[in-house]
Amino acid sequence: MRAWLVLGLVMCSGCSCSEKKIEPVVAPVEPPITPALPVVAAPRVTATWMQQTLTPTQMELAARLEYGPSASAITVQLELPPGLQVTRGRTFFTLEPTTEAKTHVESLSLVSQALPVSDLVMVVTAPGLTVREPYRFGRPGPPPAPP
Repeated sequence: MRAWLVLGLVMCSGCSCSEKKIEPVVAPVEPPITPALPVVAAPRVTATWMQQTLTPTQMELAARLEYGPSASAITVQLELPPGLQVTRGRTFFTLEPTTEAKTHVESLSLVSQALPVSDLVMVVTAPGLTVREPYRFGRPGPPPAPP
């Protein structure tokens, strides 16, 4: 913010005194310049599942995330199908902001009474980004979209 203050010297007129009086003269103040907010691009994230063991009652998987650079934290949450339980690993975690490309692998052990009929979904979120990556337990995926 800039402001100008100009002081003027005023002398008495019409008299022989040598009194001097200083009066302020204020110039208009410019409005402050508000910087534009930086545009933050959504981070680049690639989410994939790596299968190590798959039986009707036991699964060993790893969630693999390639991400960065990212100016904000990235959250990862797993949506479990009915009947599936996690015996080792996390169903929610956060990846800290980074200035470089990184890879994170999160291992999971899961159990169920039978092979789930719906998907295990990894949901990755950050400002301006949502990625949903299903794991289908060996079931075929939907047909690819036409070009």
